[in-house]
Amino acid sequence: MRSSLDHIDGEAIGVYFLIFEINDWVPKKSIPTYANGFFIASIITALVAIFVARENTLRNKEYKTEL
Repeated sequence: MRSSLDHIDGEAIGVYFLIFEINDWVPKKSIPTYANGFFIASIITALVAIFVARENTLRNKEYKTEL
């Protein structure tokens, strides 16, 4: 990511997530902030998914032992 900052044509870039435009004009100096934000958001999403899967697994084990 950091090395790609040297190859930006113009003053800014657009930021997209999948097909959704987040911001159409991000200055070159703000790109690391956006990258860090996406990284932190992905960690939070992964932790929530792991927590939910763990809780569901524990509930299923408790349900099977009750039968």
